[in-house]
Amino acid sequence: MFSDRWKLISILLLIAGFSYWTLDMLTEDETAKLNKLAHYPDYYLENFTTLTMNEDGIPKNRLKAVYMSHYPDDNTSELHKPELEIYRVDRPSIMITADNGWVTSNNDVILLSGNVYLHQNDELGNLKVELIAEDARVLVDQKYAETDKAATFITKRSVTDSIGMRIYFQEQRMEFLSNVQTTITPKQASQ
Repeated sequence: MFSDRWKLISILLLIAGFSYWTLDMLTEDETAKLNKLAHYPDYYLENFTTLTMNEDGIPKNRLKAVYMSHYPDDNTSELHKPELEIYRVDRPSIMITADNGWVTSNNDVILLSGNVYLHQNDELGNLKVELIAEDARVLVDQKYAETDKAATFITKRSVTDSIGMRIYFQEQRMEFLSNVQTTITPKQASQ
């Protein structure tokens, strides 16, 4: 009778131990799966500036933001209040600001959203052109930007509204994609 109790206790302890181990393994597997799916930042920066140079040591672009968080699961970064300055050969740089931004893992694409504002000054520092859009995709190395949403392009004498736009910064060329409307202010006659 005494040995039957010990056998029963041993069997129950063995079953309890096996159940605990099985439950622990299932929990670890679920935790590992959840961690793979999780999108949590591993670090963040406040009020940062980064300057990217080309192979010759010449500045290509400068990126600033009020806040940046990096996500290790896809190696991307999210930006709050980004400011991007794109330097060009023998031309004034292009400045782009937005409410938010997202940078791909290899830092070659920046998606901007909310109040995207692009402007370029002339050689004397006077405002030359402006672009206002809801969002934009910037390919930094190609010096290219595009949007498929409504955009407004403003110069000293004209305003062009369109749905969708492509900008080639180095070539100073733009393509308006659809629903294009331009208003030109006549030049004032000198008296």
